[in-house]
Amino acid sequence: MYVDFLTLIVPLLLLTTLVLQVVATKRVRRDISFEPAQRRAQLWLIWLVPVFGAALVLVAMQDEPDTREVDRQSQSSDS
Repeated sequence: MYVDFLTLIVPLLLLTTLVLQVVATKRVRRDISFEPAQRRAQLWLIWLVPVFGAALVLVAMQDEPDTREVDRQSQSSDS
């Protein structure tokens, strides 16, 4: 049985893209620091521009401070 290079690579690329999309979607839906309209726009970007949209959103979210960390810092300064 001959397995073509594309027969192996294309499904792996599709699976990797799908996993990246799902991870980015979960991160956007969990993040409360953005307005609902902005989250919707990010979700559209993720799913309409598959690889680059998800990568762009994940990089942008990585630059944002973690909202839980900011909340903890503000609570400790209030005490």
